[in-house]
Amino acid sequence: MLKTRVLPMSMILLAAMSYGAVTPLVKVAVQSHIPVGWITVMQYPLPVAAFLLLSLKVLPRRGPKMLAQPGLVAAIALAAALTSVTYYRSIALLPPGFAIVLLFQFAWMVPGLEWALYHKRPTRVHLFTIVGILAGTFLAVPLTPGPYHLYGILYGLAAGLGYSLTLLWSSRFQTGGSLWPRALATTLLSGIIVVLAYHPWDMSVMPQSAWIWGSAIGIFSQLMPIWILYRHAPSLGGNLTAILASAELPVAVALSHLLVSEPITWHQWVGISLMLCSISAGSLSEPSTQVH
Repeated sequence: MLKTRVLPMSMILLAAMSYGAVTPLVKVAVQSHIPVGWITVMQYPLPVAAFLLLSLKVLPRRGPKMLAQPGLVAAIALAAALTSVTYYRSIALLPPGFAIVLLFQFAWMVPGLEWALYHKRPTRVHLFTIVGILAGTFLAVPLTPGPYHLYGILYGLAAGLGYSLTLLWSSRFQTGGSLWPRALATTLLSGIIVVLAYHPWDMSVMPQSAWIWGSAIGIFSQLMPIWILYRHAPSLGGNLTAILASAELPVAVALSHLLVSEPITWHQWVGISLMLCSISAGSLSEPSTQVH
C-alpha cells in the first residue's frame, strides 16, 4: 500500500514546496516596489495561457465533453479566489506571522470538513498529527506584537477555510476526467473573481516588472500546484493531502532565510522539526482514499 502512494505523496510534497516559495517571492517583489494588488492579479495570465494550450491538445480526443464535474470545478475556483483575496487582506491588517498561523488552521479544518461533509472521521493518529502541526506552526512563525485587527483575523480564518476547501475538493475529483480543462476552468474563473475584487483599472499604473514577478509567482502559486493537486490528490484523500500540504511552511521559512536573509531562531527550528515529524508520522499512518 505504501509503495503505491510514494509517487503521489512525493508530488503533493512538491506542490507544498511550490506554495512555500510564494511567500518569499512576494516579499522580494514588494521590496522591488511592486504593489501587492498587481502581484495578485498578474499571477494568473501565464498559468491560464499554459492550461489553455494544454487543454487544446486534449480537445480533439475528448470533444465538448472534456470538462468533467463542472460543479466541483466551479466550487474549487471560488475557494481558491477566496484564499487569494482574503489572505492578502489579512496580511495588510495583521502581523504577517499571525496571518500565516491563521491560514494554517487548514490543518484541522480539512479533516473537520471531511468529517462533516463526507462522514470520514479522522483517526486518533491523525488528531495527534494535527496537534503537532499546529504547535509547530506557532513555534516556526515569529509572532510580533499587535495590533490584531478583528477584520484581519476574520480574513485570515476565511483564507484558511478557502484553502481547506481547495485541498478537500481537489481530492474529490474522479480519476477519469482530463486535468487540463479542469485546471484551465478553475484558474480562469478564480482569476476573474480576483480581478473583480481588486479592480486593477482603478489601481495605480502597473509597473513593467509586475509581469515578470507576477508570472514567476504564478508558476509556483498556480501552475505547478494546481496540476499536481488535480493529478495526485484524488488517490490520497483530503486528510493526507492536508498533512502533506503543511510542508509549505518549513519551505517558506527556509527560503525566506535564503532569499531575504530573515533570521531563523532556535524555536523556529524546533517548530519546523516538530512539523516535519508530525507530517511524516501522519503520512505513514493515513490510509489511502480513492474517489470513484
